[in-house]
Amino acid sequence: MNKSQFCIAGIGEILWDIYQNQKFLGGAPANFSIHCQQLGNQGVVVSRIGNDQLGEEIRHWLRQRNISDSYLQTDHNKNTGTVYVTLDSASQPSFTITEDVAWDYLELNSQLKQLATELDAVLFGTLAQRHPTSRHAIQQFLSSANTAFKIYDINLRGWTSETENIVRQSLELADALKLNEDELKLIKLNWEFDGDDNKFLNHLISEFQLELVALTLGADGCWLIKKDHLVNAPGIKIQPVDTTGCGDAFTAALVNHYLQARSLQEIAHFSNLVGAYVALFPGATPSYGLNELNNFKKILSN
Repeated sequence: MNKSQFCIAGIGEILWDIYQNQKFLGGAPANFSIHCQQLGNQGVVVSRIGNDQLGEEIRHWLRQRNISDSYLQTDHNKNTGTVYVTLDSASQPSFTITEDVAWDYLELNSQLKQLATELDAVLFGTLAQRHPTSRHAIQQFLSSANTAFKIYDINLRGWTSETENIVRQSLELADALKLNEDELKLIKLNWEFDGDDNKFLNHLISEFQLELVALTLGADGCWLIKKDHLVNAPGIKIQPVDTTGCGDAFTAALVNHYLQARSLQEIAHFSNLVGAYVALFPGATPSYGLNELNNFKKILSN
């Protein structure tokens, strides 16, 4: 497909990542949309915020980045989402996620039904489906997005029987799956699969008719698998400042290049590059554009 700009949405949670001394905008689907925008596309954030100060700050933040807040619903009973983040010595984050917040009550309205028909791609995850209201809205939205490339960023936080149901329903709706090593181990354990990782991921491709699976390996790069064809792209060696949001940046880069019909090798390399660049800055959505990425690429090649 030859288009200069794609319309790409992330549907699900939007929130504030609250660190010890500061806060950053977060939520995997929102992060993804913001990175898509910074890569030159029209990034669309679909979520729900509270009628509160934190919600107003989200709208202001998005407008400053020239991202529309038109698909942010306002909930008059629930607060804007928050997550409390701590970083370990390797800059790896751990999260405490606030329950029963605005994005748990996302509703499918006529505006979202129309948007679904206009998208080139949409990302969704597991967390925002924890409440039946938002789960129904997200799954109905995906069913309406007939022509969009649908990528499921599994983003697991533990495993329950409810998680099992959400994961299976989501894979049925998805065209592609993105997961990390820990998530892969968790699914294999709970689905009692004894084969190696490559065999299991190809099993998922067959069972759920997936076009693509992306396995992120942290500092070791990634695997991209497409019907028995595997690309193993090594990681980019950096000193990370904060790895929060790197996976979301990686996925945005992946979708950007996939829609451009690039080769798996090109997709993998570019996705690793963007993920590594974002790790050099605090917060999940540092401001950058294609010029900064090109400069980073030149520095790495010297």
